[in-house]
Amino acid sequence: MVFWIIVVVIVVIGLLIWASRKKKTAVETTAVKTHKECSYCNEEIEIDAAVCKYCRGIVVSSS
Repeated sequence: MVFWIIVVVIVVIGLLIWASRKKKTAVETTAVKTHKECSYCNEEIEIDAAVCKYCRGIVVSSS
């Protein structure tokens, strides 16, 4: 009997942890985008950059 109570408590705690992680990922996706990928070298650069600081390629704005 005690074994089943312990199992149920562990499962409930696991489900709560899983649910809290799921909520965190949903919040992260709504964050403001501050960087984009360079169309030439695929490095992450600032969103308002006109020239890539890695390959010096002219970045076309995709507004």
